[in-house]
Formats: sequence, C-alpha cells, structure tokens
Amino acid sequence: MARAPLLVPAAAFVGAIALAGVGTPGTCALAAAGAAGLAWPRTRLPAAAALLALGWLALRGEPALIAHETRTMRVAGTVVGDVRRTGNTATFPLALDGGVTVSTSLEGNVAPGDRLVVRGRLVPFDEARNPGEPSRRALALAEGLAGTLAGGHLVARAPPDPRDPRGWAAQMRAVLSQRLRSAVGEPEATVVAGALWGERGTLPRDIRSDFQATGTVHVLVTAGLHLGVVAGLIAGMLRLCAIPRIAAALLAIPGVAAYAWLSGGHLPSQRAAVMVGLALLARACGARIVSWNALALAAIVVALIWPASVTTVSFALSFSCVSAIVLFARPLEHALARAAMPDRVREALALTVSTQIGVWPLSAATFGLVAPYAVLANAVVVPATGIAMLAGIATLACGAIPGLGVIPAAITAFDVDVILRVVAAVASLPGARVVVAPPPAPAIVGYDALAVCAAMLLTRRPRLAIALLAAASAAVLATTLRPPDGRLTITMLDVGQGDGIVVRTPRGHIILIDTGGRLEHGAGEDGASPAELVGERIVLGYLKRQGIRHVDLLIVTHPHGDHVGGCAPILRAMPVDAIADSGQRYGGTAFTDCMHEAAAHRVLVRIARCGDGYATGDGVTLSVLSPCGALLADGKDDVNENSIVAMLRYGTFRMLFTGDAGFATEERLLRAGTDLRADVLKVGHHGSAYATSAAFVAAVHPHTAFISVGRHNLFGHPAPSTLANLEATGTKVYRTDRCAAIVLGFSSSVRIDSMLCSE
Repeated sequence: MARAPLLVPAAAFVGAIALAGVGTPGTCALAAAGAAGLAWPRTRLPAAAALLALGWLALRGEPALIAHETRTMRVAGTVVGDVRRTGNTATFPLALDGGVTVSTSLEGNVAPGDRLVVRGRLVPFDEARNPGEPSRRALALAEGLAGTLAGGHLVARAPPDPRDPRGWAAQMRAVLSQRLRSAVGEPEATVVAGALWGERGTLPRDIRSDFQATGTVHVLVTAGLHLGVVAGLIAGMLRLCAIPRIAAALLAIPGVAAYAWLSGGHLPSQRAAVMVGLALLARACGARIVSWNALALAAIVVALIWPASVTTVSFALSFSCVSAIVLFARPLEHALARAAMPDRVREALALTVSTQIGVWPLSAATFGLVAPYAVLANAVVVPATGIAMLAGIATLACGAIPGLGVIPAAITAFDVDVILRVVAAVASLPGARVVVAPPPAPAIVGYDALAVCAAMLLTRRPRLAIALLAAASAAVLATTLRPPDGRLTITMLDVGQGDGIVVRTPRGHIILIDTGGRLEHGAGEDGASPAELVGERIVLGYLKRQGIRHVDLLIVTHPHGDHVGGCAPILRAMPVDAIADSGQRYGGTAFTDCMHEAAAHRVLVRIARCGDGYATGDGVTLSVLSPCGALLADGKDDVNENSIVAMLRYGTFRMLFTGDAGFATEERLLRAGTDLRADVLKVGHHGSAYATSAAFVAAVHPHTAFISVGRHNLFGHPAPSTLANLEATGTKVYRTDRCAAIVLGFSSSVRIDSMLCSE
C-alpha cells in the first residue's frame, strides 16, 4: 500500500460513514474504536479518518427527507426535471419553495420550468414493504427527492420564470430533445437522448429487455462512460487549438461539471463528474489517470459531499467498476499481448472484461439477472455509444444550419441502429437471460476478496487466477439458489389497493392467488396497463428475488386490474402450468393481455367451478367453493361476486381465500351449507362494507384474518363494520397497509412457526 497512501484512510473514512448508518450504538462503538486506534502508530491514520467522518456526519446532518405525512394543503414550486407522461398523467420532480424536491403526479399539461400551485399531501418515501424489495427511501437519494406529493390537484400554473435557475437544465434538455427527435427517428433518438443526458425515454419493452439481458443498459444512463466521452471531446478540441496538455485538462473540468448539471445533476452523474474531474486533474499533474490514489481521493470527495450515498448500490457499482479496472486492466492487456489484434482493440477488450469482473455480482444482486454475453455485447456497444454521443452532439450543433445536420444525423441513426441490432442479436443467443435470486452481501464480499487475490496472481500464474475467479463466481451463483425448505409459506404481498398472494408448498410448488395491480383508468407507460406495471414491479419482482422460476397454478379470482395486473408479465417471464379463471368476460387491458399471453404460451386455462380441486402432492390441496352453477348476472357488482372462492388445506390447517366476493356470494355459500371453517380468512374485497358479514364470519370462525388494502385508499377500506364483525369473534386482524407484506410460515408439524408483520 506504499504506492497508495490514501487508500486505507479513504476506506476508513467511507466505512465509518457506512457503519454509522446502523444507528447510535454503532456510532458510539465506532467512535470508541477510533479513539483507541489513535494510540497505535499503524492505526493512527485510519482511526483519525474514521473520527473525522463521524464528525463530518454530525456537522452535516441527514439528507432532507419528509418524515411524516401532512394534511392536504397547498404548496408552490418549480418543475425542475423531465416530465414523463403516463396516459393523461404527468410525473415530474417539483422543487417546493420550502427547499425540498418531491415526486409529483398530476393530470394536465405540465412542462419543465413551470411554476405550479398544487393541492395535495406530502408523504415520505417507504422503506421496503415486501421481502427483498429495495427501499424507496434509499433509491430517492440518487434522485434528490425528499418524498411524494400524493393526491395532487393542480390549482394554478404559470410559465417558467427565466430568473429561476432550478428549471434551466430541464428546459434545455426539453429543447435539445425536441431538436434531436426532429433529426433522428425513434427508437434511435431515445437511445441517443439517454446516452447524452440520461433522458428516461420510453423505449419499447422488448428493446429495454434486450439491453438488460446483455448487460448494456448502463449506456442509457449518464454516468462515467458518458462524462469520459465528453471530457475526451473537450480536451481533444482544446488540444487541436494548440492549447497545452495541462491547460486542456484543467479547462475540461468545468465542462464536465456543466455537462453533469445539464444531465440533471442526479447522484450518479455528479459522482461520475467527481471521478472524471479528478482523472483530468491527475492528467494535468502528469500522474496516472486511473490509480488507487485517484480512486481513494474520489471516494473521500464523494463521501464528503453526499455522505448518505455511500450505502447505495450505485456507489458500490461505480467504485467496484473502477477498482476492477485498476486491478485487472493492465494485467489483462499484458496477457492479450500475444493475440494478433490492434492495440486499441486490446485495450478496449481488457477494459470491458475488467469492468464485468468487477460489477457482475452487484448487478445480479440489483437487477436479478446475469448476462453471460455481457463482455461480447459491451465490446461493441460501449465504443459505438461513444460514437453515437459524438454524432448526436454534432447533430444538435449543426441542426440550426439548414442541410448541415443531415450527415451527422445519418451517422447517428446508423450507429444506433448497429447498437440495437447487436443488442438484439446477443440477447437472442441461448441462455442470454439468466434470472437469479439476489446473491447475499457476504457472498459478494467474499467474491471481491478472491478477485483481488486473482488480480495479484494474473501476471505470474494466469491459469490459477482464472480458476480462482471461476470458483468465486460459481460460489456466488450457488448462493442464488433457493431450494425448498420443507415449509408451507403463504405470503400476502403489499401490492397497494389490490391482491397478490404467493403460496409456496413444502416441496417448492408455487400457487399464485391473484397477481396485484391497480384499477385501470387509461394506458400506462409504453401503452401498457398501469395494473401490469404494478404487478410486474411487485409480484414478478418478488418471484424473481425468491428464486421462483416456475408457477404451478395461477388463480385469477376475477378479471379486475387490481387482481390480474401481474398475470401477463409473469406469463412472459416464466413457465406457468395452468390458470384457473372465473370464466367471466371482461374488457380490461390487464385481463385481455393475460388471456392473450396464455394463448401465446399455450397455457391451459381452466374455468373454475365449485367442486374442482388441485393437489400439489406434498400435502397441500386447494378446493373451489364458488362460483357454483350459473354466474350472477343481475347486480352491479357481479364481477366481484363471481370471484373464485377457494379453501387451502395442509394437514389440519385451513385458509379461506375469497377474492372480492361480497354479501351475495357469502349468502349463497351459507344457504348451501358449505363448510367454511378456516383458521385464517383472506377478507373479501379489501375489507369493504359490502363483504364479510357477521353471519359469514361466524361460519368461518377464523382466529386470524388478512386484509390486502392500500394505504391512503380513496374507498375507506377496511370499513369499520367489517373490522367490527371480525373483532366480535376475537379474530386477530393483519392489514397490508399497516404490516406491509404478511408472511405466514408452517413447520412440518402443521403449526404456525412464523408470522411476519411490522405493525
């Protein structure tokens, strides 16, 4: 470490900030350890760095986040970011005059820089509400958001104030985006806009999926690659003007900072600007652009400016990538020296392989995907993206001159078309999409330690180094397996105002009872149903994180979007043996897409009727209690009343699932003398006042009831009368609006051995 004196202090500084996040006891213990470390010469410097970090944290304080939900009130602010449209709804960041920025969704015409007066509630971001789900509060750090403005209603709107700098960058991006799209068609324009300033354009679902499958989605987000291209462009143009190397490198630094500001100033672009700026400073000083000292200094600067960011995945990805370049790039380039290839190709290949060595475990943990052909795809896509950026900049610069922008626009379109073709071709290769459960943090740390050892061996014993990396990779992949644990687990996910229940049997069979979503009012992003977007994010996301790759039975209790939203995304993502459907006709987009995907994937759709049964072979059975005979067809709520009602049995345990069935269905079941006794009741229709009658609860006589209900829902669910009926029988009630996800686990003795509820 003699050649990198900043490395150990930087690790201590960043590590102290990260460990302080565990709370006051951890901070006190860290402070005591740091004070003790000052007594020893070898630990004095890192101990001092750790104590300085704690002092800086105390001085700087926590990021501005909304802590508590407010009452409905009027707020004024400026639209400071890009406006994304979902049907008639615009979503954008709104910088309030009070100083914080919140995510806002409104119906109406809104543009970057607009001054708005909005009526709504300020709501804090959530921590994770489903097992393994990322914390929205943590994700907000990278976006500079303090919370959400819920239930927003536009009161007044004024055009942008030219004296307000908060909206300048977004306004410039909007102008540039319009100019780019007038010169370059879609989807090429969206790809270039994503590369140039991180625009979150609406790429078609299949194209975005291809980028993810090939490990190249990073080219669509402004980060180190993009700022490096800009830095090289500025420095190169200055050198062409005969400006000396030192001056050119120094003059490029403010250009990089300005570009990061133009791209929105989000945390990844700001962090990349710091790293690229320090690299330019190193070049001006005649030092190596990428070194341990430069990396350590960048980590200290980033931690000083944004302390809370050191615990984010994006921070880990950035520094893992650069660390891998420092460790592996030169040894790999030396190892490839025997190959007959140009020096630039050899250098690019070494950089590509190095970055993939550094980031793939973290990428797998973040996105639940391993891209086996990422090296192949990135070897072509990364340099092509640099060309696309340069051609796109030329297109924008020449666009104001008639006829002059045609050539760079044609080059841009051709280059991006090559990128799209390469990405699609690589994504179509066998095994291109390896979906995995997230590897745990200790496995990633162990992999990183072995990777460092492999880098040290690479020049002297390359075969041993390769074997060590292969063994470390295999060990990480082994931790992504989720074999059955011999327990029955029933998980009611928090899908908001909807239902999404996952049953995992002792031998790993999967039964889904509804798949989340939301009520449908218009199209969503990319024309998809908003219900499908919710179901894909929450239910499908949970299945992937749990290592579930196959569904035995998917029950669609009824075709409303808040119950069937995840059906189509799940059918696209994994095999499903059969679907049990209530047999109702319904024109909702989510249900129509579900049936279309079932037909496309040749999934058997069974019309469920009372008396039907399903057995998994490991002690779990499911029997249908309703609908019986003809479907109800004379009421305004018939779609709900015709929900599939089913009883799950496992030994002596019984759980009753009721979909959105209400009083009419309950009376039918009671008149028929159906045995409704159950230990656990999934309360019908989210606890509405039109379900769960006193007579029905008495017949079921559950000791526990689950209610899937959205927080802040506009329906008043669960109704006081429903809660009173349950409480009258001594039933313990668990609600997703208070508990988040509810997980019920059973041991081999058929006794409840775990109940997860954060209430």
